[in-house]
Amino acid sequence: MEMTKEMLFEIIDKTPFGDLVLIEDETSYGSAIATYVFVRYAREKGLKIMIDDNLDTLFLIKKQLEFLGVQEDFSDILVIKTGGKMDVGRVVGRIPLETEPVIYLSRYESMANEVFSKGKYMNIVLGLERLFAFLQEPIEFYTVISSIQGFLGNKSRKAFYIIDKNIVSNLKFNPIPELEEIATTVVHIKGKYGRGKIIFEKTPFIELLGKGFEVSLERVLQW
Repeated sequence: MEMTKEMLFEIIDKTPFGDLVLIEDETSYGSAIATYVFVRYAREKGLKIMIDDNLDTLFLIKKQLEFLGVQEDFSDILVIKTGGKMDVGRVVGRIPLETEPVIYLSRYESMANEVFSKGKYMNIVLGLERLFAFLQEPIEFYTVISSIQGFLGNKSRKAFYIIDKNIVSNLKFNPIPELEEIATTVVHIKGKYGRGKIIFEKTPFIELLGKGFEVSLERVLQW
């Protein structure tokens, strides 16, 4: 079955605030397209958006969308940057990477909670695989995992963590098993040559569990 805009937007509609959706991308453009879709959804629904931009991943997403013919400057979107130098969107917080993750995580949590105190947000998290690549010790790894888990149930955000599975699978510490445990929904994006499949591996919606939906890159870009 082909996934339509109406079907996907209905699923996002039904996803409660406080949930954490993990999107594991195994394709060339899945992360860029997923970001594009969530931004389109939020604008249509009149929802505010905050993007967690780890190590300039949003800049890469912007360039990939340009390559696909989509001009998107994200100028109306709040961005908290951890590391990196390329500003995209309305940057409301900058966190330099520290040798001790607990330091930048504490700064991030403070900034994020300040944003969330001002209303409900679609929260798109990009570039976690780049952040996890810096971690050298188990205690650092579990400090980051614990920070992510701490936001679960936060009713001010509907969170979508988009992660490059091909990269993260080769890291010293692969966070996928831990993140799948935390997430309320786990979605895989697979495919190539402009055709893909969205598979719901974990979801509170029983009718979607284990189901795969076809998607066309060309069609999604027309939504």
